[in-house]
Amino acid sequence: MRSLVIEDEPQIGAYVSRLLGQLHGIVDLVGSIADARQALDNFKYDLAIVDRMLPDGDALQVVTTLSQSSERPAIIMLTSKDATEDVVDGLNGGADDYLGKPFEPQELLARVRAVLRRPRLLAPSVLSLGNVELHLGSNEAVVADTKILLRRREALILGALLMRRDRVITRSALIEEIYGFDDEIESNTLEAQVSRLRKKLAELGGDVEIRSMRGIGYILRLATPR
Repeated sequence: MRSLVIEDEPQIGAYVSRLLGQLHGIVDLVGSIADARQALDNFKYDLAIVDRMLPDGDALQVVTTLSQSSERPAIIMLTSKDATEDVVDGLNGGADDYLGKPFEPQELLARVRAVLRRPRLLAPSVLSLGNVELHLGSNEAVVADTKILLRRREALILGALLMRRDRVITRSALIEEIYGFDDEIESNTLEAQVSRLRKKLAELGGDVEIRSMRGIGYILRLATPR
């Protein structure tokens, strides 16, 4: 899952980002409408947490645009503009939920889980190929009937590969899915994480293989019997 936090107060933005990180996904943080539009042009998001009053205007205009998209994310407005008319404007403008500041962290997480459970956003809870399963929303995998807790990045890599089983995913596309745009990535970081995941799957008897396509990316498919 990839989330976008649109919040111009650095401390609040960082706090909300840490909370959303508990949901085992990537969180991008921006502080203006202009930066939000740039992020939305480059990435597909499952969730957007939006403060209304930003330095360059009312982010309700972003919400309205998002709500009309064919691949719209779930949208929660998190703002100090919490008068009844503001809430009505936000919900009518396309938000799925509206929460005033200050807020309780567990209430925000509960509302996030609620909007993500709505039918238009439902996705398979388990991805699988051969004897390998990944339980979405956690870092837990099952390999040849053995449960294993993967590292967060490993789970994101495996999920991206399972979603494209038998198809090549380019290195750049994989990086976009598993890292936030502010993450610093060394040249061999992705390769090391893929190698570690490949080793874990093999050690547990997984009947899939992650093949490196030199200069292109990776492909996950059933291993050829020996």
